[in-house]
Amino acid sequence: MIEQLRTHLEQLGEPFVEKNAAFKIKVIPVFCAISIKKDHKNEGKLTFYSNQLVEILLICLFLLFGLAIFNPQEGLTQGPIQLAISALMSLNLLIKQIAIESLKTRLFHCHIMNNQVVENEKKSAEIH
Repeated sequence: MIEQLRTHLEQLGEPFVEKNAAFKIKVIPVFCAISIKKDHKNEGKLTFYSNQLVEILLICLFLLFGLAIFNPQEGLTQGPIQLAISALMSLNLLIKQIAIESLKTRLFHCHIMNNQVVENEKKSAEIH
């Protein structure tokens, strides 16, 4: 499983760092890094994750604090900067999640293409 992941990442041209059974992939440099870990109990399962829990907590805190000091009589343009920061962090989080799903899709597509190549080679070997 790890060998397949390594070859798929090399085929896709994704820069990655491998440490034991964990891979760190920089999907969008400086902006988004994804970690992939092999589940040692279930050999066939890989776990994709990025450290998003802290970001979600920060977004919630910025939103709560920004809404607590927001004055509706002054209008939205005079609102606290915390609301804008939480909106930007939410956008960042959304882009990271899209990058994770994109990588999963590309790896799955690469896996399917390799399986088709193997099947075609078997069929051509049977014909000859």
